[in-house]
Amino acid sequence: MVQNTRVLYLLSFLLMLTIGCEDTKDDDNETANETLEQPTSYTFPSRFVEGESSVSYTGQVVRNMLHTDLKASTDRAAVATYMTADALMDFFDGDATSNSSYISTTPAACELVYDNISTGKNLSGKTNTDAIKGFGQATAVTAVESWINSIGNYYTTNGVTEATKLAYTNEDGHNMSQMINKVLYGAVGSYNAIGVYLLKFEDASTFPANDVASSDGGKYSAAEHYWDEAFGYFGAHRDFLGDQAQGTACVDLTSEYNFGWAEYARKRDENPGYSFDFRTDIFTAFVAGRTIIHNGGGQAELAEHIDMIKTRWEQLTAANVVHYINELVGTDGKMSALTVDHTPTDDTDASNDYNKYWSEMRGFVVSLQYIPHKLPDADLDTVVEHLGAKPLYPAHDGYDTYEANLITARDLLISKLSLN
Repeated sequence: MVQNTRVLYLLSFLLMLTIGCEDTKDDDNETANETLEQPTSYTFPSRFVEGESSVSYTGQVVRNMLHTDLKASTDRAAVATYMTADALMDFFDGDATSNSSYISTTPAACELVYDNISTGKNLSGKTNTDAIKGFGQATAVTAVESWINSIGNYYTTNGVTEATKLAYTNEDGHNMSQMINKVLYGAVGSYNAIGVYLLKFEDASTFPANDVASSDGGKYSAAEHYWDEAFGYFGAHRDFLGDQAQGTACVDLTSEYNFGWAEYARKRDENPGYSFDFRTDIFTAFVAGRTIIHNGGGQAELAEHIDMIKTRWEQLTAANVVHYINELVGTDGKMSALTVDHTPTDDTDASNDYNKYWSEMRGFVVSLQYIPHKLPDADLDTVVEHLGAKPLYPAHDGYDTYEANLITARDLLISKLSLN
């Protein structure tokens, strides 16, 4: 009898243990399938590795760093005669990624060596190769390489020993440092974010896998990673709409820093008059889309958020064009300081300022062609025709109507893209 009682107790214990295990399995499944509420920051846990983040776009961070450092280096050519074409090209081709970035923060960045963040990255391999509107057969790649060589070879070719802004000014009046910088914002950043990564989510045949972990570390799906890469090209702090806290010991450039496009969104939001907020709309759409992907959503659910990103990004690019045209025209514009004696390469303050703002404006017009969304191609062609391929000076044919052409181009962008 005692033996039978012991057997019954043992069977009862095993039954309870089995039930408990099944309950635990159910709880685990419920946790894995739990719907994530949309966060206020770009932070998402892994569905595949407990306790880990699923957010990863270090390659885009390195490209943003290279882009930033290329601009700092081409600008430096105006004050330092030692910049060479090979040294400048290293930033474009990614041949010096074992070096440290020039980016300065307070406190200092946690990591500045490119390869320690992500290896094998460059700008040239991610640059769109279509012909640039208004510049003949030149592509962003060939134009940037030409401008880099012109800047880097200026002092040795011309035998000049004193630093000058002519190092980055060509005979057409292009501030080549600005042209490189602004063209790459579109040909690398906009093009890859919108024309490569977000495009994958717009068609069922290219929609990335989202139910299994990617082979790259196993913390995220392919869909999560592609969306992250698009966000990486926007370049925002992961708490872009919050207090944007940074580390007390060091700044993490992969999550606590604003690069290029994100910084321009902030700048243009300071311009009163727009009925929308670039920062809020673009960032919120990225977070909303990433939440949908985390929760297993598909193409239809993502469509409105992709449309918002593309719409505002295109408007942001055009708003930059409008901003720089406004810097050129009117009684206080840079054109008002020009006289018949000024030339593109006279190295005066008036000419240098005019070249700079014109080149920023024209570079962003190039960037517009990489976001074919709401602006009809014919209207972009009209804008390009009005602006031309170089800044006109008082001694040039067509200068008398050039300011009116700039204003016409500006007003066309405002009208077509609802930049009221």
